[in-house]
Amino acid sequence: MKKILDQILNAMAIFAMAFFAIPKLLAKPQSIAGFQQFEKAIGVDAYFFRLFTGVSELAMAAMILVFAIQGNKTLGKLAFSFLLITMITALGLEFFARPEPKMTLVIIATLLAAISIYKLNAKTQ
Repeated sequence: MKKILDQILNAMAIFAMAFFAIPKLLAKPQSIAGFQQFEKAIGVDAYFFRLFTGVSELAMAAMILVFAIQGNKTLGKLAFSFLLITMITALGLEFFARPEPKMTLVIIATLLAAISIYKLNAKTQ
């Protein structure tokens, strides 16, 4: 049962990271608008930050996928540490860089951070 739960959590993280990476990399208007808000608030070039974030999210999805298939504990720790740091940063941006935080994104980031903490604390890692 624990193995099934671990694979479900892996799949959720992979899906979420790919789901959010693709619009950034394809320069969807909503993604561009969101990163322009960040540019004004933190002074980082929106184009670079959007691409960097999209590539990072896609890399996380790939690392978690490889971990899910191979079971490499070091890769799992690296992937879920990267995910946790990214989600903490995302929460910081939502609360401090956006004029009004998007609660859906806050909930998703919180869930992904919780999954990361669980996976990092699991003895199967």
